[in-house]
This record gives sequence, C-alpha cells and structure tokens, in this order.
Amino acid sequence: FRRTSAVSTATASEPWDRPAKDARDHPEVASLKLSLLLHGVKLDASVEARVRREGHWLTVGTDQRRLELQLPDATIVAPLVVTNSGPDSTWMLLASDGELLMQRGQVRHSVFLVPPPSFYEERTSSGRRLGDFAQVLGDVLVLGGAQACGYSVSGSACRFCRVGSRAQSERTFGITAYEAAEAVTAAARGRRLKYVFLPAASFDAEDGGVREIEPLVKAVRRHTSALVLAALHPPRTLRWIDHAYAIGVDGIGFNLEVPDVAALERFLPGRARYLGRSRYYHALRHAAKIFPRGAVWTELLLGSVPAQELATFAREFLSWGVIPFLVPVRPDAAIRPTALSFTATAAETESLLQTLADGWHSADARRRWLPNWPHVLGPTDVLGKARFHRSNGPTPGLVDHLALFALRNVSRIRRSLRVRDLAEHDLES
Repeated sequence: FRRTSAVSTATASEPWDRPAKDARDHPEVASLKLSLLLHGVKLDASVEARVRREGHWLTVGTDQRRLELQLPDATIVAPLVVTNSGPDSTWMLLASDGELLMQRGQVRHSVFLVPPPSFYEERTSSGRRLGDFAQVLGDVLVLGGAQACGYSVSGSACRFCRVGSRAQSERTFGITAYEAAEAVTAAARGRRLKYVFLPAASFDAEDGGVREIEPLVKAVRRHTSALVLAALHPPRTLRWIDHAYAIGVDGIGFNLEVPDVAALERFLPGRARYLGRSRYYHALRHAAKIFPRGAVWTELLLGSVPAQELATFAREFLSWGVIPFLVPVRPDAAIRPTALSFTATAAETESLLQTLADGWHSADARRRWLPNWPHVLGPTDVLGKARFHRSNGPTPGLVDHLALFALRNVSRIRRSLRVRDLAEHDLES
C-alpha cells in the first residue's frame, strides 16, 4: 500500500481495494450498514487469506473479529466476521474482476477494504505492542479495549456482569498515561483522529472509574485536539460525573445494554446485583444535565427485549437528552451463559432507527458530539439520512466539519480551565 492520505490507498496492481464509482447511486446502499452489522460478513477463501496475511483483523474479545470496510457512500462500517455457515442473509465478501464485492443473492456492492494502521506493530517505550491495547474504528481511537466491559467493544459480557466477580487483571484499566499518550501520537501519524474513546474497565463503586481515567484524559489532551469520550459504570456519588466533565471528558456513556429489569437479572446477574438499573438511570439523567445536549449516550442490545419494548425504552432515554445506540449481537456469540430471547429483524431495526431519528430531532440533539460509530447503529444511520440536513443548505460534509470545529473550540476552552481535586469533604458538602 502507498500511503497518500489519512487512509491508505491501494496500488494499481490491486484495484479491488477501491469501490467502483458507479456503485454510489445504488438504491440499497443506505441499508447496507444495517444489514452488515445485523448479519455479519463471510469471507471468500482468497479474501480471507489476504486479510490474515496483511493483518486487517480487528480483535473483538477472544474469539471474534471485525473488518473495517468503506461503503460506496464513504461510510465506514466494522461488521463481525462470521466463520460458520450462517443464514442466507449473511453477506459474502469476495474478489471478482479486479474489485472487492459484497454479495448476497443477486445483489452486489463494490466496497473498499480499509488497510490496518501501521502503528499496530509499533511498541511503546516500555516494549508493549500498541495494537494490544489500541485500535482504530473509523475516526475513533479506542484505548484499553481488551479490558473493556460491553458488547460493542468486547463482544460479550465480562465476568463481573455475569457472576459479580473479576480477576485481579480486570480490576484496572490496563494502560498507563504514558502508554495512552504514545498510542495517540502514533495513531495520529497514520489516520486523522476525531475522537479518543476510553471504554469502561473499572468497577469502583464510589466513582465508577473516573479517578482511574483522569490521568489518561489529561495525557490524551496534551497530545491531540480530538474529542475525548468515556464509557463508565455509574458511580455511587453523582458528583463524580461533574468531575468527569471538569477534567475534560467531552462525551460520556453509561451503557445499560439490557434496559428491562427482569431481563437484566437473567442475562447479567452480576451487574443487576451490584449496580442495578436504577443507578444507570440516575447517572444518565444527571449526566444529561451536566454535559452538552447530545454528548451523553447509552447502548442497548438488539434482541434483549422485543423491538417494541426497546423502542419504548429508547424514547424514554431520548426524553432525557440521552442518545441510545443499538448493538447487534452475533447469534452464535450471544449473551453467555444465557442466549438472547429475541431476534431483531432488519425491518424491526429500521423502525427502531426511525424512532431514534425522530427522538433525536425532538430532543434538539443535532450537534454532533458523538461519532458515527462503525460497529453500532444510531440516529444518523436511519435510512434516508439526508433529512438531517436542509436541501438548500450546506452539504452534510461541510456541516459536520464546521460542527466539529466549533465543538473542538469549546473543548479547548474547557481544557484551559483548572480543576480542583475532589476530596471526601467536597463530596459530602
């Protein structure tokens, strides 16, 4: 590959790394991301051989993989790779006539296989491989994903959520401030970063992990202008959410995943016993009052409850100013040890996305604090997403660029403020 921009492009000898121009106007392109995330992708033998050889895998947990693909409309999507036979609705990724194609039945789309960042093989000053704790998803750098709790990043429930216990190695975030700074610097050399994401890893009941990520947030902010996002467990004391905003976290998520009380106790008994749904609700409501509108999110598992019930929960979150994201779970890697009770169809998921889009507008949360995640579905993934922009106004790309510029200026102002450490008497006052 010859590096010419933030995302590498292919040489002329490998043209199927670039989507065909005539695929941009295909009427089904808008629903391709939804379908890929719901059903996953199978690889043709020749494509799989190249993917393995060139290191395109994005590791998810211990037994799952993702691929970064660029769709004909330039959207980045990271579907799970399905290794078994799978349903007929699963897409097949294959090489044909010098192109990389996504095929299902008689439908074909030309796509682009995004090369993996070269920094994955670099090492920190302490000798640790960067790819072991840092991965890029689109324009988001994910730090510490191997230690994370949550299906969107790790692909399964952690030990704490399943049984209420955790190993010693799971008690901390797993990386130091120096390693975070080195990862950000290395990643920015190969790809333009808009966000740095710190997923939950700590189960501290008092602060929810805010104290643990504080040095990481400060280190990241010294080396990049990217917005900093964090997904945490809800703290016992809500004042720690204020502190997270004060130290420079631009967007925060408390990922409930299973919003129904009975389902939460059945699927994630450890989380239900030691945290409970009510603590997530209190944290989300409070965070929505502290953080800018549109900067607080929660993730919901597709199939954990019927689609209509999930839509009801989504509307409730949106009424608080919280943005729900939908997490597709691969059927053969469902919640362990209990399997998902429902299967979300494409039509039901599309209806859910429409509910998110309607609530997004009603909540006036159109300022883009959060990214277009390539591995989950959100309000901006609704079909016909041109509705998010006026037909006679600026182009969507220009709107996003100006919005991100404004948000970064706000973030820089906050970054210049001094934050007083919270002591015990501060929390009780």
